[in-house]
Amino acid sequence: MTILDDLNETEFLNRVWQNEALLMRDALTGYTSPISAEELAGLALEPEVESRLIQHTAGEWQLTHGPFKEHVFRCLPESHWTLLVQAVDLWVDEVASLFEHFTFLPRWRFDDIMVSYATPGGGTGPHFDHYDVFLVQVSGQRRWRLGGMANRETPLVPGSELRLVERFDEQESWVLNPGDVLYVPPGMVHWGEAVTSSLTYSVGFRSPSFSDMLGDLAIELMAQGLDQNYRDPDSLVASEGFLIPDSVIEQVQTQLRSVVDDQALVADWFARYMTQPKYPDLVEATEEQRMARTRWATYNNGDRVDE
Repeated sequence: MTILDDLNETEFLNRVWQNEALLMRDALTGYTSPISAEELAGLALEPEVESRLIQHTAGEWQLTHGPFKEHVFRCLPESHWTLLVQAVDLWVDEVASLFEHFTFLPRWRFDDIMVSYATPGGGTGPHFDHYDVFLVQVSGQRRWRLGGMANRETPLVPGSELRLVERFDEQESWVLNPGDVLYVPPGMVHWGEAVTSSLTYSVGFRSPSFSDMLGDLAIELMAQGLDQNYRDPDSLVASEGFLIPDSVIEQVQTQLRSVVDDQALVADWFARYMTQPKYPDLVEATEEQRMARTRWATYNNGDRVDE
């Protein structure tokens, strides 16, 4: 059973997905965390595991990156901090099984499941992500406050590694209980703060930037020997000094379009790109498997698999 339960999948994808937030009460009633707070802290001690510790005291936010030493956790106060560990699904198979509740979405879009443990008052501050995320309340209570939409032009708090928005205008607020799930679309400002000590699972989705995709596509073209040089248009006029005429711009667009209009080429590149392992150097340790299919081929961990 998916988290949508009685909600129509088509309605969710057409109306909600990437457009608006949606709170689903009791969507995962009875779900228990396969990992305890202590075990999560244990993962954060490992150098291969990506982790962060965020503390919030006297209006100041402090971010520390792992791996951590055991004494760090022993010295923490009783409140106002949160531990976040990325890609726990790669290290704990039982956590990865949570993906089974999201089968209405393409598997190749999944990125990872981040697990956060927060003490009362602990949180990440008002921020926004460039990707979709489902926030699954697994234990305890956490208050989520939602603001408006933001983008790369939104002013951020100067000097903060946390990329907190400078101005937060609260529009909605909910306290999530165990089993509740909150969907937050890309760009929506949100702020989670623990009411009680709690565990929250964040199911995130891959959403690469255009600049990253174009850069990778260029590398792929060179690797396949498909790189071409610029050629002047047939209608090139006599020199007008430093002016680049519209005909030249149109020629550049035509040459670039010839690449992206090759559907088989783009499909092959995109499937490779979207199935790249999250941590390529750790594939042997994590046994990560990322797969996708196009109408031409099947792909696994960035490679085309012959069928």
